[in-house]
Amino acid sequence: MSGLSLNDYPAHKALHDEILGGAEEQLDSMKTLLNKLEHKELAEEMESFIEYVETRVLGHFDEEESGTGFYDRAVGREPALHDKVQGLKRDHELIRMMTARMKEELAKEDVDFQKLIDHSVSIILVDEIHSRDEEDILLGGRE
Repeated sequence: MSGLSLNDYPAHKALHDEILGGAEEQLDSMKTLLNKLEHKELAEEMESFIEYVETRVLGHFDEEESGTGFYDRAVGREPALHDKVQGLKRDHELIRMMTARMKEELAKEDVDFQKLIDHSVSIILVDEIHSRDEEDILLGGRE
C-alpha cells in the first residue's frame, strides 16, 4: 500500500479488514482441526498462520513504521500524537512477541495446540483493537 493510500481512511480500513478477515478464517480452520485432533494438519495450518501474520500483519506494520512512513508523517504534522503513536508501535511489538512465542511452541516435541490457538486469538484481538485505534487516532475514523 503506498504512502498516499495509508492516509486514505477507506483504503486503509479496507486493508485492515482484509488482513483481519484472512487471519480469522485461518483461526476457524485451526479450531476445526484441533477439535478433530488432526495435529499434523493443525501444525501445518499453524505454520501457515504464522507466515500470514509475518507477511500481512507485520509487513503492514513495517510499512507504517518505516523511516518516512505513515507514523512519522502523522507525528510530523501533529507532534501531540507522539505518545499515541508510541502506543500503536507497542501493539506491533506485542504481536511480534506473540508470533515468536508461537514459533517456539511449534518447535517443541510436545506441542500445546490449545496454547497456539490462544496466541492466535490474542494476535487477532490485539490487531483488531490496534486497527480501530489507528483509524481513529491517525485517520480521524472517517470515511
